[in-house]
Amino acid sequence: MKSLELILEKQEDELWGRVEAPGFLYTTSGETIEEVTSNIKELIADFFAHEGKAFPEWQGITIDNIAFDYTYDLTAFFEVFSELKMGAIASRAGINQTLMRQYASGHKHPSSQQAKKIEQAVHQLATTLQQVHFA
Repeated sequence: MKSLELILEKQEDELWGRVEAPGFLYTTSGETIEEVTSNIKELIADFFAHEGKAFPEWQGITIDNIAFDYTYDLTAFFEVFSELKMGAIASRAGINQTLMRQYASGHKHPSSQQAKKIEQAVHQLATTLQQVHFA
């Protein structure tokens, strides 16, 4: 299985996705992650059928053995995972809630250190949620 990073960003009313790999840089858009993923797969399949034949690193790889690792900008993250409360994530990360809203709206962009704190807070929340049981 070959993993490719699919970077998702929110631009106006659409999600944009991009994949950069040896021989190509593809971008596409869609309303959902599934639509963006499907569009990217079509572009990569076309690449494999044509230009990709010239790149040894793609020999033997098909669209069926490609997996995507999703990376989000904060605007796309809070759009896709709208059920999460920004304020709660901000508190877990030790970030001012107003600043988090500015990150999520795209008015400001977090430093790599701030982005890492937010990512860790989300991962901690996921770990906590995995331990939940209902009676």
